[in-house]
Amino acid sequence: MLAVIAGALVARRAQALAVLLLAVLASAAAAAAPMYVSAAGQALASEELAAAPPDERRLRLSSIAEHPGMPADPGVAAFRGHLAPFTAAGFEVVLGAQAGGVTAGPAGTVTSNLVFRQGICERVAVTGSCPAPTADGQRPEVMVSTSTAARLGASAGSEVTFAGVPLRVTGVYRPLDPADPFWLGDEYLRPPAPGAAPLSAVGSAEDAIFTAASSRLGENDAILQRPTADLFITEEMVRTGSADELKATVAVATRDAPRGSLGVGSGLPQLLDRITLQRGQLAVGVTLGAGLLVLLCWLVLFVAVSSAAAERRPEQGLLLLRGVQRRRLWTLAIGEHAVPAVAAIPLGCLAGLAAAKLLTAHTLTGDAGLTLNAAALGYATLAAGGALAAVLLAQARTLSAPVVDLLRHVPARSRGWRTSIGDAVAVSAAVAALVQLRAGGSPSGLALLAPVVAALAVGVLLARVALLSGAAVGAALLARGRTRVGLALLQVGRQPRFRPLIALLTVVVAMLAFTVATRELATAAYADRATVDVGAPRVVGVDALSRSHLVEAVRAADPEGRFAMAAVTTNGTSRSNTAVLAVDSDRLATVAAPHPSYGVSLADIARPLRPAPPAEPVLLRGRTLVVTVTASYDENAFAGFLPRLYLLIAGRSGTRQVGADRPLTSGRGEYRVPVPECEPQCRLARFEVNAQVTPGQLQVRIEELRSEDDGTVQLSGAELARTERWRPPGNMADYSVYGTGGSDPALVVDVPDGRRLAPIPIAVADTPDPLPAWLTRSMGTHLGSIRYDGIDSMPTNALVAGFADRLPRLGESGLLVDLEYADRLAVEGQTGSKEVWLGPAAPADALDRLRAQGLVVRYDRAITAEREDLHRQGPALALGFNLFAALAGVLIGAAGLVATAAADQRNRVAMLVALRRQGLPQRDVRGGYGWPVAVATAAGALATVAIWVLARDGQRLFSDGRSPVPVPAWPDVGPLLTVTVPAVAVFAVTAVVLGRVLAAAVRRRTGR
Repeated sequence: MLAVIAGALVARRAQALAVLLLAVLASAAAAAAPMYVSAAGQALASEELAAAPPDERRLRLSSIAEHPGMPADPGVAAFRGHLAPFTAAGFEVVLGAQAGGVTAGPAGTVTSNLVFRQGICERVAVTGSCPAPTADGQRPEVMVSTSTAARLGASAGSEVTFAGVPLRVTGVYRPLDPADPFWLGDEYLRPPAPGAAPLSAVGSAEDAIFTAASSRLGENDAILQRPTADLFITEEMVRTGSADELKATVAVATRDAPRGSLGVGSGLPQLLDRITLQRGQLAVGVTLGAGLLVLLCWLVLFVAVSSAAAERRPEQGLLLLRGVQRRRLWTLAIGEHAVPAVAAIPLGCLAGLAAAKLLTAHTLTGDAGLTLNAAALGYATLAAGGALAAVLLAQARTLSAPVVDLLRHVPARSRGWRTSIGDAVAVSAAVAALVQLRAGGSPSGLALLAPVVAALAVGVLLARVALLSGAAVGAALLARGRTRVGLALLQVGRQPRFRPLIALLTVVVAMLAFTVATRELATAAYADRATVDVGAPRVVGVDALSRSHLVEAVRAADPEGRFAMAAVTTNGTSRSNTAVLAVDSDRLATVAAPHPSYGVSLADIARPLRPAPPAEPVLLRGRTLVVTVTASYDENAFAGFLPRLYLLIAGRSGTRQVGADRPLTSGRGEYRVPVPECEPQCRLARFEVNAQVTPGQLQVRIEELRSEDDGTVQLSGAELARTERWRPPGNMADYSVYGTGGSDPALVVDVPDGRRLAPIPIAVADTPDPLPAWLTRSMGTHLGSIRYDGIDSMPTNALVAGFADRLPRLGESGLLVDLEYADRLAVEGQTGSKEVWLGPAAPADALDRLRAQGLVVRYDRAITAEREDLHRQGPALALGFNLFAALAGVLIGAAGLVATAAADQRNRVAMLVALRRQGLPQRDVRGGYGWPVAVATAAGALATVAIWVLARDGQRLFSDGRSPVPVPAWPDVGPLLTVTVPAVAVFAVTAVVLGRVLAAAVRRRTGR
């Protein structure tokens, strides 16, 4: 039998070579998938690690108790038993100790930490020298940062004290890489305080002061230090390690640390969870793409071998007539094709490695480090085994058919119940997959295969219709004398081998179109999300003294309003706590990035947000204000509960409530209010009269407000009496506020007796109340007042000026107001994230201009960078692989068309030669191969539309599943046609070439 198998391989070497090549291609696709998943998973882990905040990159163990002495190397005594699992896992361990206190130098003092930390000298540039251990009796050595040295007035060789302990400064350091996780963000390099322009863009006077192991402290010296161990996860660990094992290690440390009197804290599990999620999404997507390629290879093998087997049907029929047993035919078939299938395994692994390297070079950055692994070998073997199974399945009908059928030169068009069962299985699988996909939730199981099985179901059904209709149409055309098209259609329609070919080409066309459409949609979705999430071409997070400081600084950096806008954002967690975006609305249309999903232009949004206020702001000047007040009440009755007067002042450093120097006494008096923030200028937000208990009637007349420094009247009695410039409290049932004119004008607060009151605020009406605001439609569609938490976290009201489908940064849920007006209404703390939005006209030195105004830059986001980050996430990388697989599928489909034509050529040539000798014109000699291509193109288009309608919602485009903008319902047709039309053209050109080859063969045989 071995000799017979060898002879069969030599005799049918073309078919053996085809089986080998297709099996190699299937094995290569199967082997490339796990290698690409491994490389892309490592790249994803590196990206997540690079973007993670410092707390998510390390685990900190610290002693619960403090110990006396200078911070020094704690060794491992305090952490023995806890560090072993981490060092074994590959964590980078940095031991240290630190103490907090006040450092005094020749020019000033700072409050900072005195720190010992391993490896500090390798990460700084030092003017002078790094500190070294000192002997008993010598002063400990330290080094300070550039900013700290400037504050202390110290330099190398100077002396300073920490908690009263004398220290010698040996050097002034500057960090080589402030972004190094070693610095733990701003733990050791403290950001400068906002206000004045910082000395440096990195660090401040409160930077850590570093020391080395030193002598014992004197008996009268008292420094309490706490040993620490920072365990940093390395890039090598996240790229190649198991996230589950790392999480288990952290969980054990968190559980056991308290037993050793240690505290533990880390955000590392969150980082590992994100890496695990993205790797899982990548693996699923790539597996589907590779599975498609493998399936197409198996289909081509099935088509090619079944066509060849059909040509050998008479030969096998004669063998059976001569007594050859069917099991010997099966043994020959298995042996003949097992040899190329087994040989395809190592060749497929090598080809898969080359393909994975090519793909990673175009989709990933950095060294992918691809190597063959056990998973690649296993999948390659599975693909080769599937190829062998496809070959044997293709021959099953021939090897099991009755002898009478085998001796027929034209096989029956109907395959009987087996074909019907196959169609029913394909359709049932497609229906089940689509139902599971439409059920919602994350796609899994059969739902993941929904696009492929749906395309296959459409292909097999339309192939059956196409063959029947092709034969009928061909016969009708022949009857009418149109032999050119009729003969071609009749020949194709009567050959069942073209049916799997049509299904194959349908799957290729449909999956290519669906993949291109999904990728095009993903590209648009990534751009939409980046635009709405960021809000402007560039957004800079800053620290500012206050919201008013933020607005003033941005306006000073960009006085013309061409490129910068101040903004404050707060996050909402429910309908009652609405997310708020407050912006300098006059600049919104110029700076923010427009987007059609807003449903309204930015200019229209900005227009109603800043109406003229009822009154102008009250600006005050002077370090001390004097308020003239006439109070009328019975002091004896109010004994112990004397009323007081407060002013709420808004300055550069924020809002502060300042009380008069003494309680209000009965009669006319002048009350001093110290307001250093009003030099050079501040804003009066409100007066406040505090009378908690009124046992008798109380009347307070505020008659004048002037500056004690130069006597300038800031508010006269006539101005105070204008009630339109004041916004009285909402509930005035217990008191009244009004103005009096005449010769003694004043602002009057009148409280009846017998009341127990909260403070009575009288605010300046320098802003509309309630504020006009734009609301997203998801929050409601009724005009009127809406309750929300303002930018000071206090409940307030807004008057809905209009509705938008979405808003910048807020997406589909939130409220947008004017920042300056919102700040004037705010009376509490400085909550919310302060940002500066930069438009497309921002100059290169925009950040320097902001720093010069006292803003401290904390982060920098850009729409382009955000979009690129989305393209580097797991779903996007999987789409890239799937597009590669779909394009490779076009070549496989063309190979299937060639294989089918090659198997059919001998009989077709013989028949056409006979017809030519009977008078058939040469121009009517056509292969008819364009008919399967045309049918497959139409079926592929139909399948694409059906799959898109039913399965588009199940495609995961974002790793977190969130998009502030709805993904478009349909992709752009232009890019879709740009890719699919050339693919169909490949099939059409192949069909034309095959037809010409057939015609040439007929011409050679007939000699004319």
